[in-house]
Amino acid sequence: MESISFEMVRVWGQTGGYRYPKSISQMCPFCGDLVTYTTAISYSDSSTSSIGMRASCPACSEFVSFWSVKSTATEENDGNPAEIFMYPRSRPELLVTNFPESVPVAIRRSFESAATSFMTKNYPATAVMARRTLEGIFKYLLPEGSRKGTLAALIKQAMEQHDLAAPLSTLAHAIRDGGNLGAHFDEENEPTELMAKQMVELLKYLISYLYVLPSQIKDLEDSLAKEPPL
Repeated sequence: MESISFEMVRVWGQTGGYRYPKSISQMCPFCGDLVTYTTAISYSDSSTSSIGMRASCPACSEFVSFWSVKSTATEENDGNPAEIFMYPRSRPELLVTNFPESVPVAIRRSFESAATSFMTKNYPATAVMARRTLEGIFKYLLPEGSRKGTLAALIKQAMEQHDLAAPLSTLAHAIRDGGNLGAHFDEENEPTELMAKQMVELLKYLISYLYVLPSQIKDLEDSLAKEPPL
């Protein structure tokens, strides 16, 4: 099951004073096309403050289910739902991320653009956005006055100022090379689906290693520091 952003709702409907998504743009989990679903209510459950909906993909005709759930906090807010869910999920689990605040907003948005390009099967754009995300990752590792220069130079500076293991350096340069491939027209040597997927997956790993893991380690250290000695 996948949580759906309200931004993907194109048209709102209303039943019994309760708003629900009547039209939703989302990637089809079956054919992979980005489509707009028109929902039909299948049930309304007052005990759980939820509305269940069904919709078929206009491209492949396969059915998906949606749930619109209202919380106590939203009951006084014109009947707006608290959350909307979809099943099956619209995209591969590996591409679904909920990066914490320790990851800069600009990097989160850039990664999401790369993932969206992959989901819409635009593999050259995926490679370009992956390279752009990589550039942001290494810029944020450096002081503001040192964030100029080529991506190769940024990677080199970051390696000099941070203890980056050799595999991470190799990974960063591999993504950089893939991004360069996508940025230049070459009909005989364009990024493939496999290459684009690997770039997005490795970007997610790189972000987690450089930004998420240190934050989680610090949280653990802070928690242990508060514990009384045994």
